[in-house]
Amino acid sequence: MSFSVARRALLGAIALATLPSYGLEKRRTTSLQDTAPESPVGKPYDKVPSVVKADKDRVRLLFTYDCQFCRSYHNGIVQWGNTLPSPLRFEATPVLTSDSDNLVLAIYGRLLMQGLAPSKLKLYDYAMYTYVQGDKDAGVAPKQIITADEVIRLIGQQAEVPLVNLRAFIKQHGAAIEKQIPNHAMMISTYGLKATPSVAIGGQVVVTPDHAGGDPQQFLLLLNALTSRLIQGGLNAL
Repeated sequence: MSFSVARRALLGAIALATLPSYGLEKRRTTSLQDTAPESPVGKPYDKVPSVVKADKDRVRLLFTYDCQFCRSYHNGIVQWGNTLPSPLRFEATPVLTSDSDNLVLAIYGRLLMQGLAPSKLKLYDYAMYTYVQGDKDAGVAPKQIITADEVIRLIGQQAEVPLVNLRAFIKQHGAAIEKQIPNHAMMISTYGLKATPSVAIGGQVVVTPDHAGGDPQQFLLLLNALTSRLIQGGLNAL
């Protein structure tokens, strides 16, 4: 990969400029609270500050690789999302919540994997959660530093692409993909995120496990109810 220290520092500065103060509180999800809008009274969701028209038929999981709650909810939400009926489309999207080189590289690698082998994104996400957070059950410690070479090898193995072909893909598309990374920081303000994981529905509302009292089953029921309303009446149904 063509990441330089200076370039990663620049991306980190962009990320910090778009975020409210970020920290981990004693709550069920990773808190991003500060400037995010309040939930409508009596409503089990938060309103997006300004409707994202491009997402009118999209349900988007917004997560970050250093969030333990994102990791525990990830597979369940992705499996649920893959069952959504037309015209809805599901997309899992990592957000950039700090200037960590590890997170920048993780998102860059995911974008590469998305271009090369989108069907293998589940494998990539699992591996990257393990890189960033470790795995206590397996006795694997978090990686303090994730290198570009490690990410390249991981993608090559999982996408089953020879390294020479992967490097050619990076040479051709890497610069354009790198320019997408700041968008993953801007999503914090675009969707008015209070916490991760979050699910944005129709570009209009955002739901977190906190809206369901931290109960995974109730959370999926809530997501089903909101997506059904979206299908039945469009954006005006929410």
